[in-house]
Amino acid sequence: MRRIWLATTLLLLAACGRKPEAAEEKGFADTQALMPNVAVTRVPGMSLTYQYGFRLPAERLAMVQEEHAAQCEVLTPARCRITGMDYQVQRNRTITASLQMKLAPEIARGFGKTGVETVVKRGGMLSGARIDSEESGAEVEAVDRDNAAVEQERSRIVQQPARPGLSAAERTQLQARLDGLSDQKRQSVAVRETAALKLASTPMTFTYVSGNVDPGLSDGPIIGAIKDGWANIVAGFAIILTVLITLLPWAVLAGLLVWLWRRFGRRLFAARE
Repeated sequence: MRRIWLATTLLLLAACGRKPEAAEEKGFADTQALMPNVAVTRVPGMSLTYQYGFRLPAERLAMVQEEHAAQCEVLTPARCRITGMDYQVQRNRTITASLQMKLAPEIARGFGKTGVETVVKRGGMLSGARIDSEESGAEVEAVDRDNAAVEQERSRIVQQPARPGLSAAERTQLQARLDGLSDQKRQSVAVRETAALKLASTPMTFTYVSGNVDPGLSDGPIIGAIKDGWANIVAGFAIILTVLITLLPWAVLAGLLVWLWRRFGRRLFAARE
């Protein structure tokens, strides 16, 4: 009998030891199932912009942000570089943060998925994702065509001053047109450089906010409404408490002044009369 009891106890302890791991795996699987698994095909000439939103427990948010930054830095600046970082503790004790990066286009999608997996493993969840595209390659091609047309017109105009019998007014007009073409080309070069930069690197933004996490959305509408309602009650109570604490010293001071007036002020006023 003792052996049976001992074996049962050991089995229960082993099962309890596996619960956190099983729960973590279940949360990860739930989040993976809810994640938009969009396999974006890199089309030549198409530039993409990635945006991911995460919700995490407040005590783990800074750690995850730092992990994402480290994941970018290990890729070297040639493939990933951090362009911006923000971390703010709000007055209502919530935390908001962000991390902006630029990645080599061929690794951007994989890096985003790795970032989501990191958040889920740390007890967070993906709260939003967005991918925008822009045909930067077509813009480069259009600029190249315009520049070719500008060069042809410029070559034609340059030959005009050699024509006999050309008046001074015509020469002035030709020179003005040459100046206009030069300005147009300078603007086109700037546009082309901007489009080429978009093709060479992919912007990616991670935004973080602290809050309740339900990776599999398993709470349902009723439990979710109860949790949201309780959070609103707590937030409202915090606001009321803040107002009371702010006004309490002034109320005490006003009461003290009234008491002093009733205790001493009237007598002094009457004595002077």
